Amino acid sequence: MPYLIKTLHNKYMIVLASNSWLRKTIMDKSGLAYTSEDANIDERSLEKKHNNVSHEKLSLLLASTKAISVAKKHPNSLTVAADTFAVLPNGERLHKPNNHEQAINLCMKQSGKKMCVITGLAMFYKDTLLTNISKTYVEYINFSRAEIVQLLKSDNSSIRNAALGFFLDAPGFTLVSTFSGSYTGAMGLPMETLRLNIKKLGYKESL
Repeated sequence: MPYLIKTLHNKYMIVLASNSWLRKTIMDKSGLAYTSEDANIDERSLEKKHNNVSHEKLSLLLASTKAISVAKKHPNSLTVAADTFAVLPNGERLHKPNNHEQAINLCMKQSGKKMCVITGLAMFYKDTLLTNISKTYVEYINFSRAEIVQLLKSDNSSIRNAALGFFLDAPGFTLVSTFSGSYTGAMGLPMETLRLNIKKLGYKESL
């Protein structure tokens, strides 16, 4: 594995600063050559230290911290990092649940609500850091606790932001009423912005 990573770096690969299966799935589908590495950032501790900043600034702070941390180890590569969380109409941020019961409770908070899913994107290449905000609005129909319990029976709720989700294999897929904004951004990696930033940064894939 160390030899593989060295080879990839010689090709100036994109390094995705994330261990998220969903972000890696998006990158897999993008056709872009990349490798991934967990940034190992304590996101909730950083959030507590900067709890007075706006949702947008917090997501950019977290994404930038991840990007810079990983970029230090891969100076010849383009580092991509992101941070995503949902915000209720009352301003409460929703993150990944710690257990099944918490997942159910987080899902119920979203019943009949219009969520704002915020993703901060940070890309670092040749001493240049580019950051962007992606916002997507997802509205869910009113649903019952019994319906959520049924939907979560066969789901790994710990991998989802607030457990519900809205993509094909997510529990909330059939509960979405309206959706507007960046689809991949709401899943954690706004590809339309990422591709644009690749061009702005002058990054060219090695063949």
